[in-house]
Amino acid sequence: MRTILIIAGLVLLTQSPFTAGVQAQERMRVVIEEVRLPVAGFDKYGHFDPSLTIDDLLVLENGIPQEVRSVRHMPANVLLLLDTGGELNTAKNVRMTRAIAKNLVSALNSEDQVSVIQFSNKVELLQDWTRDFKQVAEVLDTRLLSGKRARLSDGLIAAVNQFGELPVGSCHLVLITDGVEIGGGKVDRTEALKLVAASSVIVHVISYTTVSREATQKARRIFRNRDKSTVPDEVVNTLPADRGYDQLRRLHESGGKTADIDPERQRRVREYQRAMTESEAQLTSLSNESGGHMWLPESFDEMIADGAATARLIDSEYVLTYKPKLPLANAPEGEVRRLEVVSRRNGLTVVSRRNYVAVSKRPSSL
Repeated sequence: MRTILIIAGLVLLTQSPFTAGVQAQERMRVVIEEVRLPVAGFDKYGHFDPSLTIDDLLVLENGIPQEVRSVRHMPANVLLLLDTGGELNTAKNVRMTRAIAKNLVSALNSEDQVSVIQFSNKVELLQDWTRDFKQVAEVLDTRLLSGKRARLSDGLIAAVNQFGELPVGSCHLVLITDGVEIGGGKVDRTEALKLVAASSVIVHVISYTTVSREATQKARRIFRNRDKSTVPDEVVNTLPADRGYDQLRRLHESGGKTADIDPERQRRVREYQRAMTESEAQLTSLSNESGGHMWLPESFDEMIADGAATARLIDSEYVLTYKPKLPLANAPEGEVRRLEVVSRRNGLTVVSRRNYVAVSKRPSSL
């Protein structure tokens, strides 16, 4: 006998160990359908609630109440998708992205597993799934490289593929980026976002957009204050004490004005600002729909702190299961089902994804 397990549209076939003894009997078909839904609970003060039970939650699928079967914690699969590309946004840099990612990983539960992908000129898998957080930290210290391009859409597709057949309901994508696509890629942005939304992955975004606005606005000024030269302090400090080098020392100091009269560069910066604004709206919608969170920190210190906050959110989530009253096996291909999780307890606020794609896959023989 084979059992079909359908989890949020995914079909798994398992062969019963007793099949060999009943080969002469008529084969039986048993269909077990289960939806796994990540949820997080918060008390009236905004703190994570560690005591969710089945009785606390009401699940509505397409407006129809469902019978909740279980609510439990599960180890998380956390994929870090790191933006290391772009040259116009001086606020976004590899050093800061590394610090955010390392703070996040250090705050995760030891039973979680982590994978790392970076995207700039190309998309690159830096670390496959592992629970060795020291190895992840070493990869972050040694393998993050900056580039001129930022192929975000290709990175999103690579992330979906990296999750593969991992359990639905425990997959978290953490994206650290300003959201701007540079240089184009193989995949259309809209299609990439649709595929992520359909994957049932929970999306969290730690965004550079707010901290980048000052930097990009400064880049648009034609006249601006002159900072000291780009020559490192160590080089200037090694100049001979001879007074003949005093002019070089003065040129290294800050002061005066600089003028940027390159209209093409000004145009590119304006386009970059528009792209950040558009992407912020897209990624906010994606994270909200998936049951994740969009972080818009106003300082670099906040960005690093948000890394740890993201880890706490991930490890505070439960996985809720229920058998859908509308059978998944009969669902039209690509059907989107609306979800709403309602709190039955006073003072409890529940956050979850807002829909899932019911994929109907029927095996040819059993």
